[in-house]
Amino acid sequence: MPTQDVDAILQRLGPPDELQIRLLLRVPPERRLLTMLEMQSSILDGLLMRLRRQHPELSDYEHCRLMFQRLYQNG
Repeated sequence: MPTQDVDAILQRLGPPDELQIRLLLRVPPERRLLTMLEMQSSILDGLLMRLRRQHPELSDYEHCRLMFQRLYQNG
C-alpha cells in the first residue's frame, strides 16, 4: 500500500484512543483471537451471500472460486 494511502487512512482515523487500547489489552489473547476469527467468518459469509445473489447461475464450487479471486484481488 503506498505511503500516501496509509497517511490518508491514519488521518481519517485520528489519534489512537488510549482508553480503548488499555481496555483491549485486558482482554485475554485467546478471546481476541476468537473474536477476530468470528469477524472473519461473518465477512466471508457476507461476501459469499452477495456473490450468490449476483450470480445465481454458478455452482457452489464456482462461487467459492470467485470468492477467492475477489479476496486475492483486494488483498
